[in-house]
Amino acid sequence: MTKLLAASRAIERIVEKIALAGGTLFFVLTVVIVFDVVTRKFGYQLAGFGSTRLQELEWHLHAAIFSFWLGFAYVKNAHVRIDVVTSHLRPRAHAWLELAGCVVFALPYCLVAFYFTADFAWVSFVFGEASESASGLPWRFIPKGVIAAGLALLLLAVVSVALRVVVYLFGPAHLRSASAFAGAKAE
Repeated sequence: MTKLLAASRAIERIVEKIALAGGTLFFVLTVVIVFDVVTRKFGYQLAGFGSTRLQELEWHLHAAIFSFWLGFAYVKNAHVRIDVVTSHLRPRAHAWLELAGCVVFALPYCLVAFYFTADFAWVSFVFGEASESASGLPWRFIPKGVIAAGLALLLLAVVSVALRVVVYLFGPAHLRSASAFAGAKAE
């Protein structure tokens, strides 16, 4: 059980480091938005950096920020939940519900969605997909690949939470508090 908990913590550290590194994209996004607004306001455009490209870059950055933070939000219990249902449950019942959600819903969803988004990105790469706009960005496979990477991070996060819940449910009492998954109440 200690090894499961260690594996969960290692996965969580990886997901957290990627999310924090991805968080720097907020600053990049802010600069791009400000630059786009200012250049449109004053009618000044740099060659190769028209408003269409900047706006497409904005949504590419939004997709990257969301994708890189998705798994971290799940590990830290910062995602949307149906607390009306779980708030009245005993801690072990809450843990069983969490484990069932991981195994029955989250893991299959992540695996299927990753498969299709990775294929989507690969096809985009193979065919050299670019923006439909003549002045848009090339390399459409990059944002599509980032979405696939985000689903892979979410998959890792679900595995991490599931491992913690398994330790919580089946491990010794002294590991229960250390293994408490995000949002678990103390017994």
